[in-house]
Amino acid sequence: MKPDIIGKRIKRLREKLGMSQRQLAIAAELPQSQLSQVENGVRPGSGMRVDAVRRIAFALHVSVDALVGTLVDDDNGERLPAALAMV
Repeated sequence: MKPDIIGKRIKRLREKLGMSQRQLAIAAELPQSQLSQVENGVRPGSGMRVDAVRRIAFALHVSVDALVGTLVDDDNGERLPAALAMV
């Protein structure tokens, strides 16, 4: 199984900061096995609890949006998650 976009982003950001999975796990107060599974596609990042995503984002010094997706403007000028904007 291939990692989803969240798993890919976590790995890319973690490596950009020069962090190991263990260092990120400690900083995010999450099991290293969970991070490994998400980064390797064994477990979907999209299925992670919001609190876990928030902890990872904080540890990586990025917003939750940076991990789960970007915001785009819809026709009414409102900001929507990219996935909803395509509907």
